[in-house]
Amino acid sequence: MKSSVYISAEEIQVIGFSGKKIKKYASFPLPEGTMYNGTITDSAFLAECLASMKKDNPALFKRGVSLMVDGSSILSRKLITPRLNNRQYLQLVRDDFVDSIPDVDSLVCGYRKLSPENAILGCAVNKSQVDSYVATFKEAGIKLIGIHVGAELIIAYVKSKPNLQKSTVVINVLDGPTMLSMLFVKGSFIFMSRARLYGDDKEQNNEIILENLNGLIQFTQSQNLDEIRESLYLGISQADVDLLLERSTHPEISLHSLGVYRGEKEREIPPQAHFACLDMLFGKSGIELLASRHELDKYIKRKRPKKLWIPLLILYIILLALPAGWLLHEINIVENDIQEVETFINAPQTMQKMEELNDLIYRTAEYNNVLNQANALADWEGLMPPASSHIAEFIIFGHGVDVTVRSFDFNERTGIVRISAITPDARTSVHYVDALYASGLVQDVFYQGYGSGADGMVTFTIDIVLYVGGEEDGD
Repeated sequence: MKSSVYISAEEIQVIGFSGKKIKKYASFPLPEGTMYNGTITDSAFLAECLASMKKDNPALFKRGVSLMVDGSSILSRKLITPRLNNRQYLQLVRDDFVDSIPDVDSLVCGYRKLSPENAILGCAVNKSQVDSYVATFKEAGIKLIGIHVGAELIIAYVKSKPNLQKSTVVINVLDGPTMLSMLFVKGSFIFMSRARLYGDDKEQNNEIILENLNGLIQFTQSQNLDEIRESLYLGISQADVDLLLERSTHPEISLHSLGVYRGEKEREIPPQAHFACLDMLFGKSGIELLASRHELDKYIKRKRPKKLWIPLLILYIILLALPAGWLLHEINIVENDIQEVETFINAPQTMQKMEELNDLIYRTAEYNNVLNQANALADWEGLMPPASSHIAEFIIFGHGVDVTVRSFDFNERTGIVRISAITPDARTSVHYVDALYASGLVQDVFYQGYGSGADGMVTFTIDIVLYVGGEEDGD
């Protein structure tokens, strides 16, 4: 029996299975703060909980387990790309996420081809996060044999369901206080977003869920996509979805709870165990972060210079031996010069001047310290540039040009927005850039590349340096 594990913000879920049939299910509650957005925040306590589960359910952990991970710390993005080899795809993902994790030697990357599109789903995570998964399970005495990515397996699930490939649908995955929403048009992945469910009760959270659906409706309209026909929910029961239906203002959109597993033990599996079920069904063919972690080590090793120091050392010794006599002569000359310099330095007049100079250096250091503190404060205050909502609305929707924005990524640290978009022809992309400049919202626009999609549309990626004003600008 194999096992799949998912650790949410609220509990550990373990499914034991054979083939695609569930044999056993177990869960273990977790206190708040043990896990957050896919990151382990209390590894020692989590290891104790896993060890306790293993003691109570030894058969579930006998052959090792695969782990499903999801959260905002697991970076995922659709990337338009020509056909490349494996290393080139990984380098493309590494380059695209370098703004989020600047140290490329810490970037564990993976990808999934989005057939038949000229695109991939790129995924990246900090290697320290992957290492923390491995270390925590090892401390609990559990062998971790694979780590899979939640967003990618949602795509695999939609591809396996012909009824989800006939219209525009939204798959919403509720996981404790967060919700992942993925938009599909006739089975093709288009866009994903995450929302925080910060309400104090179910009614407030339902309002946030419906507001998120309204935002996706506006997005499809602005991108001239087919209207949304279904909004499906993983992680909640049909009774909870019925409450959403009562408050929905879009009767033309069908809202339903989505059950991932159909089988003998279907009634024993709670709705919130969706990720563990997805890992059981599709994890074998998905992105595997443990393998990607080993690939990162190989990538770093390839960058290291080859061991040429032995022949270079021999050559260096030979070169030293040939001019040895000349060097000894030069050393004597230098030693005489050093003696003259030392005599000058130790002279009383020189010592007096050095004391005066040290006093000036000390005072200058004090003034520079005050100046550095003032500059550091100014730099810190300006480190995080704000970006108002009307800037994002104009870039995505309000530019008035026949350009469809496919992804929007704002880096608060640099104040740069990277977008990927499609347009009927290259000239229209120029009109789009002109519209950005004319808006007065941007300082500079830099092309990162363009290409041609399978449908004849021109794809392009640009970096936008925002003109973000402070309080004196009225924004």
